[in-house]
Amino acid sequence: MISKRFQVDEENSNNRIDIFLANNLDAISRGIVQQLISEGNVTVNGKATKRNYLLKAADVIEITFELKANCKDEAQDIPIDITFENEDFFVINKDSGLTVHPGAGQKDNTLINGILHIRKEQRDIPRYGLVHRLDKDTSGLMLIAKNLKAHTILTELIQVKKIQRHYYALVHGVPISGQTIDLPIGRHTKNRLLYCVKDGGREATTHFRIKKKFKNFSLLDVELETGRTHQIRVHLKHIGHPIAGDKSYNKIKAWKDAIPTELEAINKLQRQALHSYNLKFHFLNEDFVFESKLPNDIEKTLEELEE
Repeated sequence: MISKRFQVDEENSNNRIDIFLANNLDAISRGIVQQLISEGNVTVNGKATKRNYLLKAADVIEITFELKANCKDEAQDIPIDITFENEDFFVINKDSGLTVHPGAGQKDNTLINGILHIRKEQRDIPRYGLVHRLDKDTSGLMLIAKNLKAHTILTELIQVKKIQRHYYALVHGVPISGQTIDLPIGRHTKNRLLYCVKDGGREATTHFRIKKKFKNFSLLDVELETGRTHQIRVHLKHIGHPIAGDKSYNKIKAWKDAIPTELEAINKLQRQALHSYNLKFHFLNEDFVFESKLPNDIEKTLEELEE
């Protein structure tokens, strides 16, 4: 049995309680949240509530639930690149274009469907063993637990910032130097599918250094300290260096001193130039480090930018 307690901040006031809980509890869906509310397993300020209750700032929410096996999602024969595996977890190298898990917008043909095809026992683990996520068009390393104990430990390591995660990001412009971006992130007020830097948002910290400079672009080595949705994409856009190819957060079609070869190289990429290349952590008295080289599409883009 798991119990969670939340205190509502200004950003989440006036949101429906079922939506709030579904967004803040990765292990359970909105439908399950609504069922828990109807069964009396959710309270606001110590009293039973309804699924359409609109939250107020300083409300205290308490929810109790039991994680059950995942049953609804289908196993599908989707290629999965497993780079390491032991009895507790495995590490995969995710391709760009592969959605991590089924949702309202995509019911199948996801990473989870592929994992269930080769590891049916993952159904018995919360979130199928997912420890963290990558956006659909972000490629690279992901960590997946193979049992409940490992999932509990690895999830805790993520929460206390003891799993180092490094990314390569090709961005517009040339920053003067590396820096730390320590700015809160919350949902965009006009487009609920996007996020932005905003007062009252959730704590978010991103570090980066410059790995390589081109005429109008830079390859950054980025480290996540926190793991908010779209964090790297939002933070880099906010400081004026959006990720190349990111159609959601980057509306740049041309820029000062742009040259045709650069435009052609970026337009051919067909996705955001973001790749998770390194995972490092300490698990059960052993140190682990995993690396993934840049995928061919980003590597080719870099070569064309050098010409």
